[in-house]
Amino acid sequence: MNLIRLSHHNPAATVVAFLIIGLLGFAGLMKMPVQLTPDLNRPVITILNFWRAAAPAELEAEIVEPQEYVIRAVSGVEEVRSSVRAGMSITIVEFGIGENMQQAFINVINALNQAPPRPREAGEPIVELGGLEESVATLLIRKTDPMADADFTKHQQLIRDYVEPELRKIPGIAAVTLNSEQEQQLHITIDPYRMAALGINLDTITRAVQRSANMSGGFAEVGRREYTVRFNGQYTPETYGDMIVAYNDGRPVYLKEVADISIGHDKARSFAYRNGSPAYFITLSRANESNTVTIMEELKKIIDQLNTTVLAENGLQMDLSFDSSEHIKRAIELVKGNLGIGIILAMALLYWMVRGLRATLLIGLTIPVSLLAALFVLNALDRSINIISLAGLAFAVGLVMDAAIVVQENFLRWRQQGLSVKEAAIKGTTEVAPALFASTATTVAIFAPVLFMVGVEGQLFFDLAVSMAVAVVMSMLSALFLLPVIATIVLRHASSTPAPQPLWEKLGRGYEKVSLAPRRALFWVVLLVPGAMVLILLLMPRTDFLPEAKWEGIMSIFVVPPGANYNVLEREVGQTLKRRLQPYLDGSKQPQIGSYNIAMSAGGNILFVYPEDPKDAAAVLNLLRTEILVDLPDTQAFAFQASLLNMGLSAGRSVYMNFNGNMDDASRLIVERTMDRIRDELPGAVIRPLPGVRDARPELTMTPNNYSLAQAGVDRGQIGSMIRAITNGLYAGEYFDGHERMDIIVRSPQWANPEQLQATPLFTPKAGVQTMGQLTHLSRATGPTQLRRINGKRTLTLAITPPDNVSLDETIEILDSVMAETRPQLGSGMSIELSGGSDDLQKAIDVMKDNFIFAVAILFLLLTALFRSATDSILVLLSMPVAIAGGVLGLQALNLVTFQSLDLLTMIGFVILLGLVVNNAILLVDQTRRGQRSGMNIEEAIRHAIQTRVRPVYMSSLTSVVGMLPLVVIPGVGSEIYRGLAVVIVGGMTLSTVFMLVYMPAALRLADYLRILPQKEKSYA
Repeated sequence: MNLIRLSHHNPAATVVAFLIIGLLGFAGLMKMPVQLTPDLNRPVITILNFWRAAAPAELEAEIVEPQEYVIRAVSGVEEVRSSVRAGMSITIVEFGIGENMQQAFINVINALNQAPPRPREAGEPIVELGGLEESVATLLIRKTDPMADADFTKHQQLIRDYVEPELRKIPGIAAVTLNSEQEQQLHITIDPYRMAALGINLDTITRAVQRSANMSGGFAEVGRREYTVRFNGQYTPETYGDMIVAYNDGRPVYLKEVADISIGHDKARSFAYRNGSPAYFITLSRANESNTVTIMEELKKIIDQLNTTVLAENGLQMDLSFDSSEHIKRAIELVKGNLGIGIILAMALLYWMVRGLRATLLIGLTIPVSLLAALFVLNALDRSINIISLAGLAFAVGLVMDAAIVVQENFLRWRQQGLSVKEAAIKGTTEVAPALFASTATTVAIFAPVLFMVGVEGQLFFDLAVSMAVAVVMSMLSALFLLPVIATIVLRHASSTPAPQPLWEKLGRGYEKVSLAPRRALFWVVLLVPGAMVLILLLMPRTDFLPEAKWEGIMSIFVVPPGANYNVLEREVGQTLKRRLQPYLDGSKQPQIGSYNIAMSAGGNILFVYPEDPKDAAAVLNLLRTEILVDLPDTQAFAFQASLLNMGLSAGRSVYMNFNGNMDDASRLIVERTMDRIRDELPGAVIRPLPGVRDARPELTMTPNNYSLAQAGVDRGQIGSMIRAITNGLYAGEYFDGHERMDIIVRSPQWANPEQLQATPLFTPKAGVQTMGQLTHLSRATGPTQLRRINGKRTLTLAITPPDNVSLDETIEILDSVMAETRPQLGSGMSIELSGGSDDLQKAIDVMKDNFIFAVAILFLLLTALFRSATDSILVLLSMPVAIAGGVLGLQALNLVTFQSLDLLTMIGFVILLGLVVNNAILLVDQTRRGQRSGMNIEEAIRHAIQTRVRPVYMSSLTSVVGMLPLVVIPGVGSEIYRGLAVVIVGGMTLSTVFMLVYMPAALRLADYLRILPQKEKSYA
């Protein structure tokens, strides 16, 4: 007894089995986390270094370069790139796809342990597995008093004790970063003049401070007890002034005589504003596989709780300045809406074709069963509900009814021939089961290469492939087992079935007329296959990496003048932006702005603007570019609309042109000319030099006078320490009272001009009191504000973002021609290359080519096994160019309305299309060969196949197209991600459906004619 008969033998068990799968899928839906996209993991490791007040050149020489040297020796490292700024550096170590990142993480840590010792002031390197991902939320704490100052130092303890712990408690939060935190320090503010008068130098004070520490003496047995012996040598902030640092003519000199001791904070080197009010900036990062929507819901509760209790009591209020769940919810709601609309449209079209409510509902039953089964598998694989997985379910809506339509049509045909309901269900299902299995196998096989893709592309497509493949498999199982069983119950008392509609008979006769004559068959085969190939070559769009998928958030990046201090930036840039944005914030001018955030620090200078109405995003972007950001003092600004796929997973649409080597003035002039050439070739492109081409931070360089130093009896280290102390402060150790730990900084009152610096006195052993000007030569120079390094070489990078209507492939072609002109002009020690989006695109195209070839090979083997004929397999495969041409025409039609390039998701649409369009061809070939085996000649068999399959072909194809149509025509947040893919499938299936019943009969007729032609010629001879 076969499985189909067995399902009818125990119909209750069959129904219950499918119900269990549905319930498991529903339970999985309730548990799955909600994200915008799947969790994407790139094979990278990030290393952060911090060295207070260190210039980029010193940080590079003392820390970054030695670390890069040992890291490049780690197995599997493909690229090491570093960005070095004042006081901090970020190093990204990139590994090959498929590398064991846990082992790589251990290897990198071991390598860092072999690097030379760091300077005493430098902190331990922070090593993180993964890149610097975008924050899940940003928070800004502001003062409720509009007249309050911008100083949050007195509130830092409250934020650390109450706010930070509450935020860390939220399930799914991996890190809470207090960006505006100013480190608490114990300041010893020396008086250089008083020190010189008393004959005390800086080394004397720092040694005294460093030696005043607690020390363990060990353990001593006294009688019957063991005592711990401790030396309590540490001073408290209140008693540090009583420290004796030296003796002057036998009199003790106390620290309080030459210095003031106080508890203070590190100098602020950043500022933030929330809607014009000074703010304290906090960012939250989520853990992988966490639910962003749930995190944000819990976060909002915490914010409300803190705002009504501890923050309100201290005159503070916390605002959620960036909520990543808002655009996630809108994007997912849009896909859900498209899914629902697609189901309704597909069911309505199906009802119009079937003209029977019960038959329509029976076929439609496969939709919830298939989708719930897909959700069950996604949950079992620890995947999330995201825009990709939901798009896969939306695409599957039309596809999952194909098998049910074929089974239902065959069931009706046998009912019309007089069989009972049960026998018609069994015979009709058994007859089409092999063809359905083959068509399902080809569809699933197409997804096999996608499932095994590695890298970011594979992670992104995995959910799409799994959801569609599982849904199609379950649709076949439900069509073979569930649908016939329910049909025998629902249609048990039906006395007759509707007769076929004349429309389908006329359509079938029309296809017979145009395709069966040998000359016409030759005409159609020659026209469709080569014609489609020519069309593909002429109209295929240029390639791109990932779709932009813009949302309403608008980001502006500022390039500030080298050496600009943050007090000046706040006064000249921050206040100017506040004044210009205020009328649009309060609604007195349009378009209205809902909120904005300004943050400027060593890590970057950014303005985020959120329109009140998301539909006004383009108008607000234009406002920023034409009014708000123009004519800022010595400052350039680049405004652009944020992308949903800007996830730190790639360079996106940005291409990096890297000039490697030591830059001299001639090289910088060449770079500037190259930028001008790119602007001419790519009008509208945004070009940002990293760092600036003429990025020269003003420096005061103090060169020691060796003769004067020798005469005074001091060395270079002592002079360097003194310069550090009277400028940013000299690190002298740590103070810990059992609760708080803070750095001890020896510093002096800030000098206002270079003359004061040179006049600073210091006591020397041999020459008495000398000034800095007597011991050093002061000169003015320039130095870098930022250093960029790639694979051990200094690099100047042009970050080029093409206009929205230019593909990445076209951009790379233009840049290649520009580089060809620039390369001969560079010196022997310089090189130029592209990276970023260009690398990502080339790797992705290579992967997609391999997958396309692999998919076609799998299809050929499966079809050959099904038909037992390589000829029939080739005939089916030759139907693909028509479908691909339909997808290309769909993209060209879309480009008449909005720009659409051939990005990765659109490419995968062509791969998916291969598995879909062969299904109808399989049914036609299978039915034709069945007819021949029953005694029909080839022409009769083809006619019978057309009349039998014309209605199911149109029903399955049109329901698929209509089910996906909302994904094409309904705009919204995130629709750009899947729109190109949807257009390819809809266009390809539409054109394939129209011409499949022309091409396949013509191809079968022509193949038979060519097969018997030699026999005819032989008989004539």
